[in-house]
Amino acid sequence: MKALVYVAPRKLELRDWPEPDLGPREALVRVGAAGVCGTDLHTWQGHSQRHIPPLVLGHEMAGVIEQVRGEVGDLKAGDRVAAYPHQGCGQCRHCAAGEDALCRRKKALGFQFGGGFAEYFKAPAKNLYRLSADTNFLEGALVEPLGCALHMVGRCGPGRGPIAIVGAGAIGLMILAVARQLNFPKAAVVEINARRREVAQRQGADLVVDPKDPESFEQLEHFFGEDGCIAVFEAAGVTPARQLSLRLVRTGGLVVAAGIGDPESPMDFDKLVRREIRIEGVFACGPSEFRTASEWVAEGRLHLKDWLSEAPLAEGQAVFEDLTRPNSSMIKAVLKP
Repeated sequence: MKALVYVAPRKLELRDWPEPDLGPREALVRVGAAGVCGTDLHTWQGHSQRHIPPLVLGHEMAGVIEQVRGEVGDLKAGDRVAAYPHQGCGQCRHCAAGEDALCRRKKALGFQFGGGFAEYFKAPAKNLYRLSADTNFLEGALVEPLGCALHMVGRCGPGRGPIAIVGAGAIGLMILAVARQLNFPKAAVVEINARRREVAQRQGADLVVDPKDPESFEQLEHFFGEDGCIAVFEAAGVTPARQLSLRLVRTGGLVVAAGIGDPESPMDFDKLVRREIRIEGVFACGPSEFRTASEWVAEGRLHLKDWLSEAPLAEGQAVFEDLTRPNSSMIKAVLKP
């Protein structure tokens, strides 16, 4: 089969690659589409020591089951599915709580196992979630990042109030879409890229500001009023975004740190302590959130396709280069065999 292979930092090549051999209770899936995640870009840039080339990346994928082996429940060849990428040990407290992504011994598609940037991938049957026959593969490839956004917004608990989103890349925009579905009363978006600000406006943000504008913070303060916002979702992963998040959130509020980028950022801990601000890191999603995301996609609850870019695997290197440019017009890229 053909696969887009990560061979060295900043280098992907389309190569002939061995087709996966199925083990018991596994399925072979013909890839329909696979999304490019920020984690893939982080790995491609050489920032991950855990992902050793050569490796087939891609952990946001959907396709059609080609073959099954052993006990696979009611799944069968011809079913359209989305793949939950994380495979926990099944024995630790995180796995018992449905937090496979936090398992210390977990492995994942697109990391330790071959991912979706190929013609086929294999996965345990329990990691495959059936999609409706009319769900297209582009939508199916969004199930995993949508599950992550559900997990992130879920950190707010049952309360509803005004929120800010710092960074309107794919995850930031999905957080906005989820917050709108869950009836958060108003949302502000902070984004440096003009194209992303435009999309955030179309997706229902009540206020969109450019942090380079010297009046942007004053606009945000006026928008949120004296009480401020209950939560800030930091989805950029860079130091200025993290520092702005601390300034924006109300006293006693929550900063949800979702962006992966700068490994360290200086922080005003005096402000953190005196204002009793909570910071929570979030990573990936659990099976239950993935299932909810697959249901939302099947129900057509979200309208995300207008900011997707499609490309064949053969153009993967160019797509990754484009996505890492500061002024890229791409927001979410999906690769197809």
